[in-house]
Amino acid sequence: MRLLVVYHPDFYHGGYPPLKDRVEPAFLYLRKEGCLDRPGVQVLEPEPVQLELVRRVHTERHIEDVGLSGFLEVSLLSTGGVVEASRVVADGEAEHAFCFVGAAGHHASREGFWGFCFINDVATAALDLLNRGLVNRIAVVDIDPHYGDGTRDILGPDPRVLHVNFHSSYGGLGDASGPHNVDFGLPHDCGDDLFMEHADAALDRARDFEPELLFVVFGYDSAIGDYGAFRLSTDAYRRFARAVLERFEAGTCFVLSGGAEVDIGKAASVSVVDVLSS
Repeated sequence: MRLLVVYHPDFYHGGYPPLKDRVEPAFLYLRKEGCLDRPGVQVLEPEPVQLELVRRVHTERHIEDVGLSGFLEVSLLSTGGVVEASRVVADGEAEHAFCFVGAAGHHASREGFWGFCFINDVATAALDLLNRGLVNRIAVVDIDPHYGDGTRDILGPDPRVLHVNFHSSYGGLGDASGPHNVDFGLPHDCGDDLFMEHADAALDRARDFEPELLFVVFGYDSAIGDYGAFRLSTDAYRRFARAVLERFEAGTCFVLSGGAEVDIGKAASVSVVDVLSS
């Protein structure tokens, strides 16, 4: 299998508003453009992650607080999709994966959450793979312009993990003292070329770490017209995906993060999936 696309209708029906509104249109647009009908592309409708795995990442109080928020169910389903996809990629059954989610994860720390992130999907999936011995080293490259503080809290101290974090200010906002933590602070008006200059450096760092699986936290709120910082065109995401494949012929898992504008989400998703499925 070339590409596994993870999607569930409940990402829309139970997702975090207004972010849930971006998910179904983007998925349907992928189908309209023929991306999902290409040879080697399959769609997976995931199951919720087991609470046993979540308890290895988050405290019991954290899980209770997420339950009170009303978004525990969709967060477990979203995390389950990332866990399942990463297992498929780690097993070599798929070269790459692209995961839609109904609630994101990179602001969810061991005992805290904000910014529509409730369960840290990438951290849960990464620790599942590492602790089961399916992989020995993992890299996480987070290109969302909001600092991935939750992922840094959970995975930052782990010597088996490289965490590369983009954010929209100079200087780090989290603990950079871990063994393999790298931050790229870029100006709020960062454009395509400056972004790609640093993205190439980040991906070189990831390649040199020699991970068996690369997670990309894919936030398109960095696009012109969306709510985050940076001023990227959707072509930047296509360029970034190509740069990933130049260094990683297989073994990547893209996970949707920030971004709310429907038309931008459609274009950004097609840009990435088109490259990964080619």
